[in-house]
Amino acid sequence: MRSNQKSASAFSAIVLATGIAGVALASDLPATEFNYVGTWGALSLFNKVERPFWEEAVPERSGGAISVKVQPFTEMGLKGGEILRLLRNGVLDMSATLLSYVGGEVPEAEAIDLAGITRNIDDAHKISDAYKPVLAEVFEERYGVKLLAIIPYHAQIAYCRQPIASIEDFDGLKVRASGRSQGDMIEALGGIPVGMAFGEVVPALEKGVVDCAITGALSGNLAKWHQTTTHLYPLPISWAITFVAANGDFWNGLDPAVQAFLETEIGAWEDSAWESGRSETNDGISCNTGGACVDGNVASMTLIPVQDSDYDRIREIMADVVVPRWAARCGADCADRWNRTAGEVVGLSAPTN
Repeated sequence: MRSNQKSASAFSAIVLATGIAGVALASDLPATEFNYVGTWGALSLFNKVERPFWEEAVPERSGGAISVKVQPFTEMGLKGGEILRLLRNGVLDMSATLLSYVGGEVPEAEAIDLAGITRNIDDAHKISDAYKPVLAEVFEERYGVKLLAIIPYHAQIAYCRQPIASIEDFDGLKVRASGRSQGDMIEALGGIPVGMAFGEVVPALEKGVVDCAITGALSGNLAKWHQTTTHLYPLPISWAITFVAANGDFWNGLDPAVQAFLETEIGAWEDSAWESGRSETNDGISCNTGGACVDGNVASMTLIPVQDSDYDRIREIMADVVVPRWAARCGADCADRWNRTAGEVVGLSAPTN
């Protein structure tokens, strides 16, 4: 029996309750088979959100007409940053990966989840909805890829080997960061950003190669980061937002009825995934600090209270460092489009000159 089966079933029930149940069974759909390559196989997004949807909900809701072979990219020896190129080249039918993993190649992909952009998942969802049409256009025009959904992991927070009292205590520390904007934020705080793969973090913490590491509240717990760290700082640095997309030729080759069916199902699933991100943030923090624990491992980390001054400092760095540096990477037109979408949600403006 797969791990997280109970949680996966619970998520499937949420999906049905939030809209998919309202769609009539599509028994007249043509038989369709395809492959879906999901995210990290050991983590909750794949096991609780992706796998149950594609393996269970889609076949069931299609009356058995649609069959999807699902596997995580980690089982294919991939690291995640290759996914967009593999979709473009037609190696993959449909897949998902973190937006930050492709941000070096596509600066627009960073725009939704810039470090420090929002303190809560509701605003992160609003930013995603506002910028999604822009990203969809970029993916289609540059890569021939159809953007289908944008979904989160959960709050990306800091696990530390030593006590810290506030965001300012990152000064002088070596901090594992994921993506350019997280690195920009750590650098602005006086820290030393260190890039490394998720699977390399635990030995790096054990050996003192890094003092702190940023990852998901629950993801880090499931990977047992609490065994090599002592203090948990729960200010959301970002949300590890992930895109789901299909090769354009594959998508255009699907029967129009199948396309319509999938778009309806994916829309409801996308909303449910955001709710899952909220619950997993809370569960991860609680598990790590000895509270009630649903899906993780009970640990005894020390929870560092986040002060209003910490949020103020992050907002200042966001406005003065993170957004301007991202805008320089993305260009004036890109910054202008961000200002008219995501920027309006967060009340910030990227420089366009």
